[in-house]
Amino acid sequence: MSKELGLIAIHGMGDTPIDFSDELEQILSQQVGGELWKKIHFESVYYQGILQNNERRVWNNMQLLSTEKLRWSLLRKFMLFGLADASSLEHKADADNSVYKQTQKIIAESLRKTKSQLIDKDRPVIVIAQSLGGQVISNYIWDSQTGGNGIWKNGTPDSLNPSADEKEFLQLKTMRSLYTTGCNIPLFVAGFDKISAFNGAVMHPQFQWKNYYDRDDVLGWPLQPLSNDYDKLVKDIEINAGNIVSAFTPFSHNEYWSDPDFTKPLSQEIVGILNNP
Repeated sequence: MSKELGLIAIHGMGDTPIDFSDELEQILSQQVGGELWKKIHFESVYYQGILQNNERRVWNNMQLLSTEKLRWSLLRKFMLFGLADASSLEHKADADNSVYKQTQKIIAESLRKTKSQLIDKDRPVIVIAQSLGGQVISNYIWDSQTGGNGIWKNGTPDSLNPSADEKEFLQLKTMRSLYTTGCNIPLFVAGFDKISAFNGAVMHPQFQWKNYYDRDDVLGWPLQPLSNDYDKLVKDIEINAGNIVSAFTPFSHNEYWSDPDFTKPLSQEIVGILNNP
C-alpha cells in the first residue's frame, strides 16, 4: 500500500492478447520517469478471455467447413471477433453469469486490486479505455450509479461484499480522468430516443472525460454531439493517430496508444497529479 495513483487500462474489440497494455505501460513509464513511475499502480482489465475461445472455435469451424475458401479473410476475422464482442457483451445483461456480468466482475476485481496497492481509498484513478472498452466502462459506471444492470442491479456488486469505502472506490468515485480512444459508444446508443451519460459530478472534483478520435477511424467517434449530457461531460480531442501508412486510413483505430499526441498529454497529467496531489 505505497502507491499514489492508479492507472487502469481496458482493451477494445477483436482478437486481443493478454499483454495488450504492455506497450502503453512502457511508453508512459518512460515519459513519466522512473522515480515518479514508482508511485503508480498500473492495472490491466482483460475481459477478452471470456469471449475469445468461443470466437476462435467459430472462426476455425468456418475455415474447416467452408466448401470454398472465404475471401477477405483478415477483414472477415476482424468483423467476426469485433461484432461478436459487441453483441455478446450487451446480451442478457441481467442473466446469471452473463458475459456482461462477468466483464463487470473483472473490472470490479481489478479496481479492488488497485485499491489494495494505494496509500488510501481517496487516491485518484485514471482509466484508459480503447474502442469497445469505452462502452464497457461507461456501462459499468452507469450501472454502479443507477443500479440498472449487471453486478450493480441490487445496489452492491454481486458476491464481492465490499465495505462502504471500498464500494465508493469500486464505483470509481475517485476517478480523476477517463481517457477513451477510438470510442464507439455512438454505435450502441444511436437508436435511442433519449441519450444520457453517467453522472460525472459524483467523481473526483476535478474529473474530466477526454475522448480522442481520428477522423479516418470509422470505429472511433466524437461523443459531444450525442446529447447535452455528453456535450457537458466530454471533451473531444481530434488527433491523427498512427504512422505514415496507417494515419490516413481506418487502421488508425489501433494506433492511439502509441501515438505521442495521445501519450504525452496523458503523461503530463500523470506527472501533474503526482507533483501536486
